[in-house]
Amino acid sequence: MLWFPVLFRPGLAIFDDLDERLFHHPTITSFASGLPFPDLSDYQSATTPLYHLLMSPISWVTDDNLLALRSLNLCLSGIALWLAIRALASWGKPMAAAMGGLCIGMSPYFVGPGVRLSTDNAALLSVFALLYATHPRSKSGPWIAMAWATAAVWTRQIHLWVLVPMVLAGLTRSREHLTWLLVSILPIAALAPLLGTWGALTPPQFATGHQGGINIDVLIMALGILGMYSLAFAPWLIRGLRRPEAKLWVPGIAALGLALLAQHPMPWADDPNRWGGALWSASRTVPAVLDVPVTFWVTVPIGGLTLLAFATHPDREHGRFLSLIAVAFIGANMLSARAYQKYYDPMFLFMLAAYVQAQGGFPKPWMDRAAWVGPGALALALGGVSMIRFFG
Repeated sequence: MLWFPVLFRPGLAIFDDLDERLFHHPTITSFASGLPFPDLSDYQSATTPLYHLLMSPISWVTDDNLLALRSLNLCLSGIALWLAIRALASWGKPMAAAMGGLCIGMSPYFVGPGVRLSTDNAALLSVFALLYATHPRSKSGPWIAMAWATAAVWTRQIHLWVLVPMVLAGLTRSREHLTWLLVSILPIAALAPLLGTWGALTPPQFATGHQGGINIDVLIMALGILGMYSLAFAPWLIRGLRRPEAKLWVPGIAALGLALLAQHPMPWADDPNRWGGALWSASRTVPAVLDVPVTFWVTVPIGGLTLLAFATHPDREHGRFLSLIAVAFIGANMLSARAYQKYYDPMFLFMLAAYVQAQGGFPKPWMDRAAWVGPGALALALGGVSMIRFFG
């Protein structure tokens, strides 16, 4: 409800407002005019069409009332946030679930797609439900997971990575191994007609701007953003990296992060068509070493170490699940020619909160309390940025 008044605000100077005006609202309107059989062969959005298909009857019934569409979109965002908290709570500490939900719900990269028409949060709704269903502790069946996976890829095709936790469930669960593995193919089969029609991963008019092979820039941006947020969860991550399974790898992983920047410096010119977000903007104001801002020299190695901490989590099953979804998520996004912070932000906040789960407490009570200062401060900072951005 905090963000509901933003639905009424005209002319917000945010990325999502532009996306709504240029892409998502025109696509919804086009689909509404074509009901009951809208043309899916090419349309004015780079994403798969489920979100626009669900919104189009509302557009038709309300005579394309933008406030009604935005209100439904905000409701979908609220459900996505509730599912994220529910998944986190089922894996351990209620405080971690609450802090994770607060960070996600305050992030401008979750609020923006919540108050303007966007496929981002609608896709996350399905992703969070899928992760809840496929976690090793879940008792959900394969058909429920398949339905959520299909919804995710039909909303944003980049979320094909959700097949990884489905396959992992098929390989590790004591029951229905074969069923899990078989149904993990169905989301691909559901996507196949669209890909066959388009001849690519996006509708034809977006093929040039969104597809360009493997994009190492995405890897650098993603590791930088993960590393930046990891600072707020430092007490748990430092403890995890001191475990025998992890500490021998720490120097090598950090060195790999530095080598990545040295061998593949991003083109740091301000190109809003390819890169964007708070970390990117902040990096323009700091000194550079070898043409790379010092912000990335710090955050990229930390992001790599965070992935190492995920993989060596004290709960082996939870750690394997978390590290695989992190790698799959980053790998899938590397297929995109764009490297926007908004693509990775809510998922990384979710993963960091998930890392805190299934862990024991610190040796002294005051340390347990002090550890929450970082996530709490992060939530406040994200909320402050959102308040300035949407009400300032």
